[in-house]
Amino acid sequence: MKSKTTTKIIIIAIVFIVAVYLLYPTYQYSALSEEQKNAMQINDKQSYLDLKSKSINLGLDLQGGMHVVLEVDIRELLDRLARNKTEEFTRILDETEAQVNITDEDFISVFRDKLAQNNLNISRFYSSAERRTESEVLAYLRKQAEEAVDRSREILSNRVDEFGVSEPIIQKQGDRRIIVELAGVTDPARVRQLIGKTALLEFRLLKDNVISAAVAERLNNFILSKVSPTDTLTRQTDRERDTTVTALEDIFRIDTAQSAQPQMVDDENRLFEENMFFLDPRDRQTLLVPVNKDERFRRILEMDEVKQILAETGANGKFLWGAKPVLNNQYFELYLVNQNIELSGETIVDAFPQTGDASDPQSIGKFEVSLTLNDEGARVFARVTGANIGKRLAIILDNRVFLAPSLRVKISNGRARITGLDQMTEARDLAIVLKAGALPAPVQIIEERTVGPSLGVDSIRAGTLSTVVGLILVMAFMIFYYRLSGLVADLALILNIIFIMSVMAYFHATLTLPGIAGIILTIGMAVDANVLIFERVREELDRGKTVRAAIEVGYGKAFITILDANVTTFIAGLVLYTFGTGPIQGFALTLMIGIIASMFTAIVVTRTIFDFTLEKRAIKRLSI
Repeated sequence: MKSKTTTKIIIIAIVFIVAVYLLYPTYQYSALSEEQKNAMQINDKQSYLDLKSKSINLGLDLQGGMHVVLEVDIRELLDRLARNKTEEFTRILDETEAQVNITDEDFISVFRDKLAQNNLNISRFYSSAERRTESEVLAYLRKQAEEAVDRSREILSNRVDEFGVSEPIIQKQGDRRIIVELAGVTDPARVRQLIGKTALLEFRLLKDNVISAAVAERLNNFILSKVSPTDTLTRQTDRERDTTVTALEDIFRIDTAQSAQPQMVDDENRLFEENMFFLDPRDRQTLLVPVNKDERFRRILEMDEVKQILAETGANGKFLWGAKPVLNNQYFELYLVNQNIELSGETIVDAFPQTGDASDPQSIGKFEVSLTLNDEGARVFARVTGANIGKRLAIILDNRVFLAPSLRVKISNGRARITGLDQMTEARDLAIVLKAGALPAPVQIIEERTVGPSLGVDSIRAGTLSTVVGLILVMAFMIFYYRLSGLVADLALILNIIFIMSVMAYFHATLTLPGIAGIILTIGMAVDANVLIFERVREELDRGKTVRAAIEVGYGKAFITILDANVTTFIAGLVLYTFGTGPIQGFALTLMIGIIASMFTAIVVTRTIFDFTLEKRAIKRLSI
């Protein structure tokens, strides 16, 4: 008997030491001030990450962060999948989007019905050799929509993992929406850009300077034909008064007064004016648009007359804007590129940020992203670069041109660079989204909530207070009702909480407010087990049995009842954890851990204390 008790004491001691060891990093991390945490991230980032990874992670409601609801743009997805599109098709697609945004109906069903109302069959735009009937087309579109949401969720998970958020919650909601919860995020703007970026990478060839110059001349003549003669005369008079023009302005024939301040567009007559754009004299292949006129010029590019100009000049291309202003932030570059995409970002297998190439004067002090392509991408890239020596290849991300270098040699190693980034953070985020992959369809943030750290501190304080008050009241009741035996149960209760927290620390589980509620519930359940045991012991003592016999029978008979109650509760917690989300999972996790810990403390720890006491001294009357 004595050897069994000694073995139990050793086991309990080992479990206690391990629990304290697992909880110590959490104590160290929580003892650090925000200033110390920031300094540690800068001076010894690896040690900081190791310490944080061994600590109990706090949920969104305790440490603050972001809650974002994203919606996949099914309209854009259907537009990309369609063939032989017409203006009527686009109009119906827009009408469908407007209706679904109000009614939240199934997008594909509404779109099909609206097409039918206009005597159009959806198969006309989506049929192929594999799908000919309407039902086959609808099944295909629904599958594509479902896969778009699932793939978007997977890509967002990869991006968030690379971003470094601990225990993010990313889950699908309904047919089109994705919920993202990021605890501890301190830069919501950066996260918003990271998860919302489509990251559609394309490589397109630029039109040569002959075609670009011809399109520029036709476009300029069109704009001048719309300019009021009065406005032209006024500008010429102003030019005669102003003789202080810079060298750059002289090249582009634009005066300071016209480029200094943005002008409001009141009507279409104010949309047009002279010097809306200039053909870059450095390459005669790029248009330069003053920053204060870019909004008006974007509207001009959407006009049917401009599209007609592209068609009549044989350009068969499209205009794309540069990613950033150039020439002292005074102009936006506008590129005329081929319609055909030479290579897409789907071939990227790796992307990593780095400082600019020291051998490139334009890259000094800048940052860049180095891309590695797969075998197919490398083969296509080698063919494109080899066949177009001397031409310019635009590197396009989300319909913005980041770089348009001239091809000087054939690039056969499957590598490319996106240069000219101002900050390493920008390069790192770009590498993340490129490596994680492009979203199959754009996502829109339809709901965003930011929980401040101060709210988290209040929640921790309130949760801690409720736990402590509940613990004190339960412990006081046990001592009052069961006297010294109640004190033994209280000791087991404290160990129970330590064991729960240590297991959560080991698995780096997330502690939330519902999780704290689960711990409080576990306190009551742990005491409930001891109440069943003590009442059975009292019954046996009333029957005249000795203290040792009463304890033996009391624990033996109460064990089955305690096991049944805890197993059924554990099964309920397992179901909640499996099918629940977010806060429900946090509650279920602490509840299940607490059940296991309470079984150990109520049956093993308290029994060992009683057995040890009886071995040390002969007790004729038990304080219970």
